[in-house]
Amino acid sequence: MLKQALRSACAIALLTCLMGASGSAQTYDKRTVFTFGGPVALPGVTLPAGQYVFRLADPASSRKVVQVLSADGKTPYGMFFSLPAERFEPAPTPEVQFMETASGMTAAINAWWYPGERSGYGFMYPKDQARRLAEGAGQPAQARGTATASK
Repeated sequence: MLKQALRSACAIALLTCLMGASGSAQTYDKRTVFTFGGPVALPGVTLPAGQYVFRLADPASSRKVVQVLSADGKTPYGMFFSLPAERFEPAPTPEVQFMETASGMTAAINAWWYPGERSGYGFMYPKDQARRLAEGAGQPAQARGTATASK
């Protein structure tokens, strides 16, 4: 009788642990949907207002390439190399940070963070685009020698 009660208690504890783990599971590729009310710039491309999916292109081999797709995941807008973007506190929700740009310029995304993480993905812009974005602004954009986006 004691063995049966012990088995039942262990089974209940195991079931409780498994149920709790499934509720806190994260997306493997860090898939996040963002909605932008106006156009936004990424390296080599400007996206019109709308919904977009940000995700890691291949989380198994590299956590440095971010892919941006249409909301339905069917249209790719680009694959972008990234640098680590650190913050003091973990992002409470999915978050993008915009860089400072000159008045009249399209808002440019500087970095993306997945919820609960302190390390995000900073986008690297081609030199000419970084120079245009930085003109008249207080901070330079991260530059790269060649374009990293494909359309």
